[in-house]
Amino acid sequence: MSAPLPIGKLPYAMLALSLLSGCADKSLLRFEKIAGSAQKDDYAKAVADVRKNQDLYGSASQLLYHMDLGILQHYAGQYDSSLAELSKASAIEDELFAKSVSNEALSFLANDNVRPYRGKPYEVVLLHQFLAFDYLALGKYDDAVVESRQTQMYLDELKRKAGKDAGKYTDDGMFRYLTGIAYQAQGRKDDAAISMYQSVKAYRSGPIALPLTVARGAYSALKARDRQSDIDELKLPSAPATTADAGGTELFADGEGAEIIVMGEAGRSPALGQNVFWGTWERDGVLVIHYHDAQGKEVTQVLPAPGLPASQLQGAGNGRRTQSGTTFHVKFALPAMKDAPSNTRFFTVAGEAAPTPVKTEALTNLEPLMSRYLEENHAAMLTRTVIRVVARTITAQETKSAVSGGNPLINLILNIGTDLLADQLEQADTRAWFLLPRTVQIARIPVKPGNHSFNVEAHDASGRTLGSKAFDNISVKPGEKKFVFYSSLK
Repeated sequence: MSAPLPIGKLPYAMLALSLLSGCADKSLLRFEKIAGSAQKDDYAKAVADVRKNQDLYGSASQLLYHMDLGILQHYAGQYDSSLAELSKASAIEDELFAKSVSNEALSFLANDNVRPYRGKPYEVVLLHQFLAFDYLALGKYDDAVVESRQTQMYLDELKRKAGKDAGKYTDDGMFRYLTGIAYQAQGRKDDAAISMYQSVKAYRSGPIALPLTVARGAYSALKARDRQSDIDELKLPSAPATTADAGGTELFADGEGAEIIVMGEAGRSPALGQNVFWGTWERDGVLVIHYHDAQGKEVTQVLPAPGLPASQLQGAGNGRRTQSGTTFHVKFALPAMKDAPSNTRFFTVAGEAAPTPVKTEALTNLEPLMSRYLEENHAAMLTRTVIRVVARTITAQETKSAVSGGNPLINLILNIGTDLLADQLEQADTRAWFLLPRTVQIARIPVKPGNHSFNVEAHDASGRTLGSKAFDNISVKPGEKKFVFYSSLK
């Protein structure tokens, strides 16, 4: 019988894991330190908070660091600075996208928080969308269209990976619609009509209902290009020669006229918390897990036990039973949507450019997008997590065997300490781009060429005004699409 290892000779893997046990807490601290200033629409302070707390991101979350800085600068109207930060984020995302996830093996020992944060698919699309927003705010339509091409390539790759799984997120209606408007601004009528067509298709296959503004805009663009077959295929409602947006303001039939396009960014995106699961894994058998639902009721599920890779079975895979045999207690956590309360629901535009107040209409909503992401990835996250927990449990059992000695009290302390460490390590990856707005909204105001002034007001669900911003002497050239942005995360 080999002599027990002294405590100082614990396997290096366990020591390394102990250093990683606090990683998951950074997401919560980041939310607490940064979200407050953003919620008060104090974007300059929120930018300072991000820079001051860069250590809460760490090397594994540099994508989030630059995305947070970039979007806050966008909200503040600092479009050039926003472009610089979001471009850094885009470069990081490109590099991560080209790398294999299998190279991030350390997460198998600890948890997903030690893996580089890659961004959820809808977040990557919105990263490019906000880059396009910055360009549109600066009147750089060609650069905005370049970002649209980047988004198209990303979505094409998502579609390729999804294969025949029609339920996956592989397209985005808002991206398609706003790309269509950018094409209209360039005078590319056929490309605009195609984008409008694709927008309706994307909305119809996604979790967000087709906005009336998009349906009417698509009808007008397709009708002007004599594409009645597409209109019939999409079952778009017929519209008069001049259509109206959600607020009743008339638009030019084909989107060719001069417009002021007001983009409102409203409320706060949901964040991520975690649900804790516990139960029993029986090798080559079943997984019995328990958790509490939203009402606090304990729920039990019995699932087929995911098998361990041969390389991870270690002692148990070599035919040896650990101290726990081949049945293990497991405890783990999975991400769960956590609402971030906010009051802003819609915007109105009124003034010389809009004598009759125009209400914005939402083009996207982060709540159903996040919910769909968690639903799509639940099975994969559950399987990966259980495999990791069981493999680490086997390692923990072998560690306890290796360090056990003749002192029962020390053995008890080691056993309890090893189990506690294993439980603490399994934290859900709650990283998310929570500084995104809950909804992005639009109002299209047709105007004559010249200088125009108007006010944009943010409202809560009852219509109470939460804030406002005046836009004076906005110059619009013949046929130009002038984009302006107003953000209220209150």
